[in-house]
Amino acid sequence: MNLNFTPFQQTWIERVRAFTVAEVAPHAATWDRIEQVDRAHIQKLADFGLFGLTVPTRYGGHGRTPLDALLAVEAVSEGCGISGRLVADHNFGPTGLILHYGSPAQKERWLPAIARGEVLTSICITEPSHGSDANLMETTLTSDGRGGYRLNGHKRWITGAGERDLYVVFTRFDDQPGSAGVGCVLVPADAPGVENGPREPTLGLRGIREAELIFRDVPVAADQVLVAAKPGSFGKLMRGYNGQRVGAAMVATGIAQAALTAATAYAKERVQFDRPISDFQAIQFRLADMAVQIEAARLLCYRAIQSSDPPERYAASVCKTFAAEAAIAVTNSALQVFGGNGYSRNFPIERLLRDARMFTLGGGTVEIQRLGIAHALLKG
Repeated sequence: MNLNFTPFQQTWIERVRAFTVAEVAPHAATWDRIEQVDRAHIQKLADFGLFGLTVPTRYGGHGRTPLDALLAVEAVSEGCGISGRLVADHNFGPTGLILHYGSPAQKERWLPAIARGEVLTSICITEPSHGSDANLMETTLTSDGRGGYRLNGHKRWITGAGERDLYVVFTRFDDQPGSAGVGCVLVPADAPGVENGPREPTLGLRGIREAELIFRDVPVAADQVLVAAKPGSFGKLMRGYNGQRVGAAMVATGIAQAALTAATAYAKERVQFDRPISDFQAIQFRLADMAVQIEAARLLCYRAIQSSDPPERYAASVCKTFAAEAAIAVTNSALQVFGGNGYSRNFPIERLLRDARMFTLGGGTVEIQRLGIAHALLKG
């Protein structure tokens, strides 16, 4: 792992942080309150160059490294977890799957538009009856007898459902059983038969819609198949998804850093017993513990993103597990520093705490991550 950032990376971090301070952070509380991020803001993220960072220039991207993209996720997430997730989604996750596994034609069609912010995309994995046991999914792709397919199924907890333009849908091919029967296809949101289901009223990260999608006899052409089902296909898809896990871990770390920054400033300003509460050792120890957890989470994310491309499963699971749980601990501790004010919506901490809570659940629960970690240890 190389922690000696290049001059470009150092400048890049400074630029993204300045952009975040000016264009992102001032609106975070509003987006949480109205539960919506307008498309104009998303376009600002793309126009600044925050989407398609790892996409080669020949496909309309910026040709940067996965670490460059992760540094951007971190900086943006300190200002707004919602925006951080948008940046993660459009560099890793669905974008990464197309980049790693797409045909030249698929890359040429979709990646330039994603990098420009013209096409927003989501992964569709979870179903009403199948979350962690994704290899048992019931969504099915069947042959139409004319060289194409029909897609039928019901997905739940789809990030951005109803607000995205392209879905990367995990599906079972022709009722093939087990994980070997799972592949994925690219489905435009305006395809006939794609229906938006109800939105989930979420605890945090409220600016991004989490909702259901229903696919009713959706026509899928052969050239929309991203990964065909065969032995090893599900593992291949999960490897491609590891970038999303690392991105999510870094969003959680950015949220935690925002909580520490706010708590440190508040501790210097808040006076009790005729002196700032930062003078009290109990507060100092709390801040120090928060900093240790964030530093560890950050370094684990940096290690995971540099482990391979896509990232190794073990490294991705370790960083996601630690960062997700650290973010909950740090934001909860920051609320304690704020005291009663931390419980008020007039201060940012309660929002940060709510936003942090998602990351032990979405993108693979920490329990599933621990199973993967243990499997790797016992296999070795």
